[in-house]
Amino acid sequence: MHVVVADPMQIRLSQQLTAAVGEGVSWDFGGSYRPGALQGLLTAADVYVGSQLPAAAAADAAALRLVQVAGAGFEGIDVTGLRPGAIVANTLHHGRAIAEYCVMALLALSRQLFVEDRALRAGRWRSVFQDPDAPVHETVLGKTVGIVGFGEIGRHVATLCDALGMRVIATRRRPGSTPSAPAAWIGGPDELPRLLRDSDVVVVTVPLSAETAGLLDAGMLAHLRPTAFLVNVSRGPVVDEAALYNALVDGRLAGAAIDVWWRYPRSGVHGVPAGLPFHDLTNVIMTPHTSGVTNDVFTSRMQDVAANIRALRDGTQLRNVVYRSPLDPAGAPAETPHLPAGGI
Repeated sequence: MHVVVADPMQIRLSQQLTAAVGEGVSWDFGGSYRPGALQGLLTAADVYVGSQLPAAAAADAAALRLVQVAGAGFEGIDVTGLRPGAIVANTLHHGRAIAEYCVMALLALSRQLFVEDRALRAGRWRSVFQDPDAPVHETVLGKTVGIVGFGEIGRHVATLCDALGMRVIATRRRPGSTPSAPAAWIGGPDELPRLLRDSDVVVVTVPLSAETAGLLDAGMLAHLRPTAFLVNVSRGPVVDEAALYNALVDGRLAGAAIDVWWRYPRSGVHGVPAGLPFHDLTNVIMTPHTSGVTNDVFTSRMQDVAANIRALRDGTQLRNVVYRSPLDPAGAPAETPHLPAGGI
């Protein structure tokens, strides 16, 4: 069985990955994905580990049986090019890491941490002890956090915010199926305006789909209080870019932490993440989609990747199957693709 790996974190963990899989497998650690770089690499592959697979590359992979995404979102996999019976699987483990980021961000926003940091670096003491006009901050005790999308990430956010003494409210597509979580109420999508009106902080963890693209548009953002903060760890397109920028500039929203973007570099490490100058705004925290990037997350994901490669080799059941290409091209897929939330 031949495995091609193009996920950068799994390449970093190549020694542990190959050891965890064991014998009976040949490997090609082909480097991180670049447009066109996969062409011709998958002709003999049984397994592909990566987050991007264009239809042309999939069409060349006549033997490909498993596409293993080493993360949550698999919107980069063009399933239309997969051979009949091919499986797409993903892996999670990012809930706690992203929840810690959300709490870190909401605390930094509420205390204007980076505003005060920049001011002091410039020699200005932004404190009431030196400047009588300086702001006096509040704790988050008793504040309300509204979580849009109450899956794995949302429940971890709820647990941490509850421990800080915050009130938790949430919306999700199927509120009746929600596992036990510390929330004052959990509503359906129609309750989103209520959640926005009632929240001091809104954390967006909803999956990206046709239904959620542009979910937080100008009309929805208008429900927010001007003192509220927004933290987006879902996908950039869930929030309307211009509407968010205008709300921040016009003072209709106090601040935002953005970890997921509307633009990503096609190659290299440089690239503007949005079409509007969020980087000029002092009430915005910007991070490069790293809310879930921790050692424990990727080690756990490596173990899932290894387990699925072993399962395919040994003919046993795979975990986290999110799509199966129909055996009959005219038929319906065994599973409908569903894009998990957050971050990574």
